[in-house]
Amino acid sequence: MAAARNLARPLRISAAGVTVSLIPSNAGITLDATETVRRAESAQDGGAWWNDATRRLRLWRSGDVVQPVLVVSDRAAWNRAADDVALAFEQLPVDARLILADGALSVAAGNDGVVVGRTALEAAVLAAVSGSSTALDAPLTSVGARVTTEQAAQSMDAARQALSAALELAYQGTTYRLTSEDLVRMAAVDPRGVSTGHPLTFDTPQAHALLEERLAAVEHQPVDAIIQPADDRKGFTVLPGSDGTLVEWSGLIAALERSVMNRDRRYVPIPTTPAHPKLTTLDAEQLGVRREIASFTTYFSAGNAARVNNIRQVASILDGMVVQPGETFSFNQSVGPRTKAAGFDEAPVIRDGTLTPGVGGGICQVSTTLFNAAFFAGLPVVERRSHSFYIDHYPVGRDATVSYGAVDLKFRNDSDRVVLISVTSTDRSVRVSLAAPRWDREVTYATKPFHDLVLPSSTEQNPRRLRDPAMAVGQTSAVEAGVAGRKVEIVRTVTRADGTTLFTDTFESVYAPKDYVVRVGG
Repeated sequence: MAAARNLARPLRISAAGVTVSLIPSNAGITLDATETVRRAESAQDGGAWWNDATRRLRLWRSGDVVQPVLVVSDRAAWNRAADDVALAFEQLPVDARLILADGALSVAAGNDGVVVGRTALEAAVLAAVSGSSTALDAPLTSVGARVTTEQAAQSMDAARQALSAALELAYQGTTYRLTSEDLVRMAAVDPRGVSTGHPLTFDTPQAHALLEERLAAVEHQPVDAIIQPADDRKGFTVLPGSDGTLVEWSGLIAALERSVMNRDRRYVPIPTTPAHPKLTTLDAEQLGVRREIASFTTYFSAGNAARVNNIRQVASILDGMVVQPGETFSFNQSVGPRTKAAGFDEAPVIRDGTLTPGVGGGICQVSTTLFNAAFFAGLPVVERRSHSFYIDHYPVGRDATVSYGAVDLKFRNDSDRVVLISVTSTDRSVRVSLAAPRWDREVTYATKPFHDLVLPSSTEQNPRRLRDPAMAVGQTSAVEAGVAGRKVEIVRTVTRADGTTLFTDTFESVYAPKDYVVRVGG
């Protein structure tokens, strides 16, 4: 049959002067002989003719009667081949931007990107193997830049006016001057506002960094109360805390965007909000007789400095926080957005079944540790989600992923006592301790066996090949191990010391398979 012979024949896939070769059999494509025969039988006199061995042989050799059924039987091999095609043709879009050179404002052009349509590519390859073609066009789809060159050009007149003069920020009689050069460094084109006459945004990392530096004197962090034990350790003294003042950055950014478009008003009052200490004087007085009610420690590699920094950053934010009686603690609300302007670095995060560089990677180490401390303290967990795939250095079924604006970790202090969160970290571990003046809870739990195992769609021999812009051109990483998908449940029972059951809950973890991956620079 011609299709069977074609499986070993190279296909040439081309676009924009670039050509790559793909051998169908190496890409996991095979002839489904059983289905091909079934279709042939159903098309001929109820199948009786097929008993004639001579006619079967003639049919098989000629390939004239039966339409062959081709399938991707090895999905790992196909994914690797499709990744190679994507690496050859795909390009990331580039946003247009405004630049200031020698006092003149101009547009740096943007470029659209292109991606390979994976479904269309599979269909085209199967069709080529079934027929006589040895060449096909790569199915490319354009991906537009968020800011086009035309949009940036349309914003030029408004931008020249907006950025041509200095602007003053004011707080309690003190002014802070932003020059036109400062404004150009801070601004970016906002395509949503081009048609409405508000083409600029200052919600950029450059703007946040410059403003935080200039307005450092405006902000005063709150001071936590301190519990000072007596020398004989038979009592304590509470050193009072104090409120602070913080800039309302979102309000300031919005006011800047409005003011730069107003030729007659180049003045912006700096909005602020009071900030209360995580440990107030009253809380400290109650916690002076505290005892640890639960703690948990997790460990990690010190090899990734960015990940270690992110863990330390979150640990410092959460350390000393108090959860009042009846209050629901939210990890995302407490930590805030994970951005470079907030001090977070780029480290691996889970996305689409693989580890991908992203700002704030590693934070789930802290959320997982905190979840376990709340778990063993017997606190009701309001929201918790397992990671996308199974990570074996976390306790089985007791991990907790977070993503700002999407996935949160929440637990409720349903007691009548304040709970103090203490978080410490090193280069290799993070520890969360929960404390309260008094506590009357005990926790037992049972972990059920893994079930519903699902193998990855790639293998160590045929890993996914993904582009990594953070790596140098031509650089290739080692194979990242894949992990099978699975499900697991944990049943927890919380009781009082006298044996009275407070509640029983179940935590379900559903892990998708994680692909074997090789990263390619460029």
